[in-house]
Formats: sequence, C-alpha cells, structure tokens
Amino acid sequence: MKRKIVATMCCILILSTISGCRLAKEDFGTNSYDDRLIGVLITTEYLDLFDFQGGEINLDGGNTQKYQGRLYAALIPKTYTKEETGETILTYEYVFEGIEGIQHCVPTMQPTEEENSYVAFVSDPAISDVHMDIFVDDDESRVSIDGAVFIIPSNKTNIYYFNPIFQSADGSVYAVMGSGFRVTNETYSGEGTLFSQTLDVTTTITENGKAKKDSVFITISISVLFTPEKIVVLQMDAKSQLIERAEYAPGTLPQEFTPASNVSYIIVETHKRDSLGNSIISRDIYDRVPAQYYASTATFIATFSARDDGFCTKNYSQLKWQ
Repeated sequence: MKRKIVATMCCILILSTISGCRLAKEDFGTNSYDDRLIGVLITTEYLDLFDFQGGEINLDGGNTQKYQGRLYAALIPKTYTKEETGETILTYEYVFEGIEGIQHCVPTMQPTEEENSYVAFVSDPAISDVHMDIFVDDDESRVSIDGAVFIIPSNKTNIYYFNPIFQSADGSVYAVMGSGFRVTNETYSGEGTLFSQTLDVTTTITENGKAKKDSVFITISISVLFTPEKIVVLQMDAKSQLIERAEYAPGTLPQEFTPASNVSYIIVETHKRDSLGNSIISRDIYDRVPAQYYASTATFIATFSARDDGFCTKNYSQLKWQ
C-alpha cells in the first residue's frame, strides 16, 4: 500500500484565531504494513529528514529510509534504585539522541530471556494531565493516550512541531517529520488552551490466521501559562481564619502536607507575571476530606514550575489530613 506525504516547509500551520482552536486531525489511513503509530515527539526545531528542495514524495510500502525520512531512536539501558529497599532495577528506554524534544509514546518492549514483551509508557515531565486507555479483545485492540503541554509566553516566535513516532515489527522506533504550529507574541491573549492535535492510525494485523483491527489515538493540547514566581499555601479554619501561611519557590513544595487538625480548607495561591509584566494571582481551594475517607481518598495539591526550555512541569503534593 502507498502512503503519500506532501513534504514542504509550508506545512507550518498558522492560526489567526487562538482561543479554542483545534488543528485538523492527521490522517495516516489504514496501513497494511507492520509499522504502528505509538506516540509523538514534540520539538521546537524542524526535523529536516528529507533530502529535497520541496514538493511531493510517494513512499511505497513505508520504505522511507532511502529518502532519509526517519529519525531512529536508540534503545538505552537505564538503572533505577528503589528508595524503600535500595534494590536496583535495569530497564531500557527509547531515546532520540541529539534531539531536544519531549516524548509521549507507548512502545512495545521486545521479549528477552528474562521477561516477556510488554507495553511501556514514556512521557516527558513537561506533559501533564496524562491519561491512557487500553482495550483488547479477540477482534480489536485499541490504545488511546492524551496529555497537555503548558508553555510560557515569549517575546520571540516559536514553532512547535508534532512529529509522529512509529514502531516497526522488529521493535525499532523512529520519528517522521510532522506539522508545526507557529506561536508569536501576538498569540498570547491570556492563559488557556491554544490548540489541540489528534493523531490516529488504524492497522490490520493477523494473529493466529485471523485479521484483527489495531487502533492508536494520540491527543495533545498546548496551553499558555504565565510564569509562576512563587507559591503561597494558606491553611484556614472553619471560620476562615488564617492558621498558617507558607511560601515556596515553584517546584519546591514538599511531597506531602499534613494540615493541623483544625484546618478546614487550604488555599493555594500561584503568583505569576503576565506578558505585559503585570503581577497576577490564581487561587485553588482544597477542602478537608471527611474522616471516613482518609484511608481511601487521596487529595493532591497541583502547582506548576517553569523550565529553561519554555515548558512547564506540573507538580503534585499529597494532603495527609489528620
């Protein structure tokens, strides 16, 4: 089966209306070959994978290597240590070496002598509100992953490229050139979602002589967040009297908070500065969980911290009610 990719620098989409915009869904069609869509690599640099001056290229049977149209990931060993026991665990991750970008993908790890194959979930800390659904039966398998990316307003033009990630039957993982979204300083009318993009591919696979539909859906949204400068946590009693005030730099809140027994609710203030330099404050309220739910219900304070690359990381601190 043939895939047609129209590759040109004009693939950059510029949206004049910002709030609530949604990019057109990428349509990769129904593939008869083994390569599966497994994720997206978001970069701020164009992946120049084709050796041409523009125009149209027909890719027969997914054979893009002769056009230098694939960026392959390396399978890198990673060692983790369990804090509780000190035990070390050896795992492997697919890494696009030399590329600055954020990954969001679900590669299948190949079987070894020690373990069977399994689906891994790789998501950069800059991707927040991550959610994954997996559905499998005799006739169909379906994977859906989504997430949100928060960016800091900038005085320069930035382009965010959404490069699809595929995996071949032999386990190799590669990214291909994707479309881009241009953001200028006129783009930012305030905080909120700029746009979202959905990639999806449906393939037909054969298991034990029976055809089976395999679908993958990936949705990523990009939202604007003004730069957090400090986080203030206010513990309040039932009469809305202040019991305790604590101030933190973004990203430095403790992993757990244990409010006093007479605290009825908590206000979390995020002090930020907008694109014009004005100071603004956003507030979230966390009510005390009823005592009978202490053991079964976990409440988390969610705050943001800005990274040097212009992305924000969402951080969580658990409230341990007494």
